[in-house]
Amino acid sequence: MTDSTTRKKKLIEVALPLDEINAACKADKDRKTGTIRNLHKWFAPMPLPAWRALLFAALVDDPEDDNQRVYLLDLIKRLVSNGADLPNPADVAEAQAILRKQFPDGLPTVMDPFCGGGSTLIEAQRLGLDSFGSDLNPVPALISRTLSQTLPQVQGAQPMRPTGQEDDGQLDGISSSSTYSGLAGVAEDVRFFAREILANVNTRLESFFPRQAGEQPVAWIWGRTARCANPTCGARTVLATTWWLSKKPGELAWIAPEVKEGEVLLRVVSGKHQGAPQESPKASRGANFHCLVCSQLIDEKSLIEQGQRGRIKYRLMAVASTRDGLRSYRAATPEEERIALGSPIPENISQVKQPDIPRWFSGPRFGFETFADMYTPRQLMTLSAFADEVAKLHTTLIGQGVDEKHATATSTVLGLAVGQMARYGSTLNQWRLRSAAHAKAEAAFARADMQIMWDFAETYYQSASVGDWLDVCDSVIRAFAYVPSGTGQVVKTDARATQLPHPGLVATDPPYFDAIGYADLSDYFYMWHRRALRGIHPDLYHTVATPKVGELTAVPSHHGNSRTAARDYFIDGFTETFENLTRSLAADLPMLVVYASKEQKGGSDEETRWASILTAMVRSNLEITGTWPVHGTGSTRMIGIGTNAVASYIVMVCRPRSVDAGTTTLSDFNRALRRELGPAIRNLQAASILPVDLAQAAMGPGMQIYSRYRAVLDQAGQAVEVSQALRMINAALAEVLEEQEGELDRESRFAVRWWDTHGWEAAPFGEADKAVRPLGIDVDDVVRAQIVTSQGNRVQLVGAGALDRAWTPERDNVPTAWEAVHHLADRLIDGGGELEAAKLMGRLGSLQDSTMALAYRLHDIAAKKGRTADQERYNALINSWTELVRLSGDGAATMEELF
Repeated sequence: MTDSTTRKKKLIEVALPLDEINAACKADKDRKTGTIRNLHKWFAPMPLPAWRALLFAALVDDPEDDNQRVYLLDLIKRLVSNGADLPNPADVAEAQAILRKQFPDGLPTVMDPFCGGGSTLIEAQRLGLDSFGSDLNPVPALISRTLSQTLPQVQGAQPMRPTGQEDDGQLDGISSSSTYSGLAGVAEDVRFFAREILANVNTRLESFFPRQAGEQPVAWIWGRTARCANPTCGARTVLATTWWLSKKPGELAWIAPEVKEGEVLLRVVSGKHQGAPQESPKASRGANFHCLVCSQLIDEKSLIEQGQRGRIKYRLMAVASTRDGLRSYRAATPEEERIALGSPIPENISQVKQPDIPRWFSGPRFGFETFADMYTPRQLMTLSAFADEVAKLHTTLIGQGVDEKHATATSTVLGLAVGQMARYGSTLNQWRLRSAAHAKAEAAFARADMQIMWDFAETYYQSASVGDWLDVCDSVIRAFAYVPSGTGQVVKTDARATQLPHPGLVATDPPYFDAIGYADLSDYFYMWHRRALRGIHPDLYHTVATPKVGELTAVPSHHGNSRTAARDYFIDGFTETFENLTRSLAADLPMLVVYASKEQKGGSDEETRWASILTAMVRSNLEITGTWPVHGTGSTRMIGIGTNAVASYIVMVCRPRSVDAGTTTLSDFNRALRRELGPAIRNLQAASILPVDLAQAAMGPGMQIYSRYRAVLDQAGQAVEVSQALRMINAALAEVLEEQEGELDRESRFAVRWWDTHGWEAAPFGEADKAVRPLGIDVDDVVRAQIVTSQGNRVQLVGAGALDRAWTPERDNVPTAWEAVHHLADRLIDGGGELEAAKLMGRLGSLQDSTMALAYRLHDIAAKKGRTADQERYNALINSWTELVRLSGDGAATMEELF
């Protein structure tokens, strides 16, 4: 083992261009289509630009020379400068040349034992390295295998038919004079056989999709129904959450329910320029509805009872279609409903049960117990037809002499397209209303859960809209552009056992404790993948459902509903995993572990999540030698504190701890925290880490100190647990922020203390006078500084209401950080956006640093006080900080201020 005092540091242990990496990640997240995510849905994928930068920086030595380091950092900036787009080939070639020089005896293999959506493996190959991935879950194993193994093997393959060639029964390759490069030939094959599959499915299913003359169906809008609990009524009523069909101006449409002789009739009103439907029967949060006949409440308890008895049914409410190029809405006919619900359910439909985990799966409570229950009969019939056609294709191609790798690639991509079709083809699809465009169906898994939809959209497989088979296949093909040439292998196996033949670089983004039910949710896709691809990838489909035993998550329902047992399993499992992965780690390379969770709100749940993964790392004798926060959100998500979404990824750089590592005392650990955490926090703030993520990010440098020792011992000689260390790190962070407060101007320091106590409420003048005098100023001073108003013996802070948008610091006799923060936030959020805020940013001068520090401090107070609206505003300001600084230095962007 290399001694920690003599080993060569990697660049990632010294420096990274975080601003540029984070900007690229934000661009990647903002791009909703046209990335590897087009291939198939996976949960919380790490952005490609991040892995590209991290892998390169983990492989190349830190040059210990400022000029050389600047050069390497500039290369990384260039590697991510195109955001969500691919890097420039010349920059990639330059990086590959540096790595070949770094490893003259051969490049190491990059291993990801939780390969997920495949981004680690793809970027390793882009840098010229071989990749090896594994996952216990067949769904991510299939996605990653396709991207890093199956498709790279057919780079440059020519299509089985040239574009436009008629089917003559032969599948000969086209002439060598054709010039299909990359995966363009395979893309042609996928499109060709997608059309063949569509024709075959259409022959079987066309009669089950009746249409009126001249219309092209887009979607069928359904509602669930239940019996009224009122014994004197008992009507079957519709459980709709909205009656709207379209909110597009000039094309307003809605459902108008009517009651006639105790029955609910549904009429459709469409093509209106004004008007609105009546209120929906949805009563309140949860499954509570009013009966449309007698208005009595049907509460959730009643619906659960009816659902468990199979008495919740379906009602076809409306049909959305296209007529003469225009969107049209009409009422459904009884015959259309009868055909849809009477469609024959194919044989051998998987009957895997959904787990009893209400936060992810609400269907079982209402009697929809299996994954198949989340589809109507016609939806099951449709998806089965596509899956069965894909299953036959591979054998057909091999029988006609097609190269096996080519046949496998084509069939696998089409099988993944069936999985994507499932996202558009279940009762989880919401009919999403848009204010300036046509309403459309929304794919399942906008969030990582399967909550029951009381009304939903059934899409049509040849609608030329959402859920259209050919459009889905074209969308899947858009991922091809990101597939590099390279050599990779992906296997289905447990991370506790997987191993590289020769030591290399381990880089992974493991499961986030209990944040996402990966295996449980994957069964939604697995049933269709298995039906379509079992004959092509038999090693992935030995079981009827995805493996749950062995999944390294802390889901209590997998452990007798015991949170303690789930946590212990997670810690023990990852301790074993990290010990195993260390055996695959080359002596001179670090291990990269990316971790993220929901936003840090100071709660015990979040502390448990972090303490658990860190405990496993420490127990497996890993030392954290570097940490970096990487943005995990796009620019559209500036607020939303407490939502179940990844805010930042924390990249932890680890090395096996030296066998010579000693112990330290609790007091020495505490002193080291106070000494080292302050500069680290300033670096994080300089990188514009979001305030909401600062506590998570601060764990990194804090744990660097903790993990360098074999143990931290308390006064009784007992080892201090990670959970206690994290609490000490949080306390040290609070002290750092308080110390930064002490560096503010006196007026702003008063404002912070006053806001901490009183918020935006007015309070007695006497209290303000007592609070301000220790700072060597009086209330009149803070009034003149425009920080407070003083009226009727009451003092109130300025900043929450309307502000003078002509304010600039040079026109203010006493410019303060308090004013700067709130004027920036006002212009960014309420008054003109980033450009207007950037104009002010350019005028702050020496106030800029203290203004940023104050934004962090105010966010910290808001989080502790539960002031969510204020928390969101300060978080949004820091989220845009780097862009505001950039724009403030852009003469073209701010020139108009001069005129």
